Amino acid sequence: MTKIFEKNKNEFYDDYAHHPTEINSVLEGIKKVAYKKKITSVFQPHRFSRVNLLKKEFSKSFKFSDRVILCPVYAAGEKKSNNFNLIKFGKMISLNSGVEVIIIKNEKDFKNFFKKNLIENEIIIGMGAGSISHWMRDLKKTL
Repeated sequence: MTKIFEKNKNEFYDDYAHHPTEINSVLEGIKKVAYKKKITSVFQPHRFSRVNLLKKEFSKSFKFSDRVILCPVYAAGEKKSNNFNLIKFGKMISLNSGVEVIIIKNEKDFKNFFKKNLIENEIIIGMGAGSISHWMRDLKKTL
């Protein structure tokens, strides 16, 4: 977990977590030290095959987060899977983790979301093994 920047009492982090166990562990650790700060997870699933195989596990791994910003799958060379639906996956996360899920379509939507919806005293953590690390770092220029 790498702290990228801080702005208006909001802390922005990047983490390579792209497996349900990693995600749960990172969020549980943050929850223990974050006290009353709201935690927003920005999750970019990595590989359609991984998400399809571990859908149920992923859907339960965000219970320590207050909100999940769900990004499109980073295919990592795989062809788009017709067996995967991002909206259904988002609903599954919401149901099984008891968390608000917001689906974004691309990096532009990601930046716009944070321009309009950032509150104070929040922890925002980008998780995934794809382009999400760059998105998180570029966010500093936008805010």
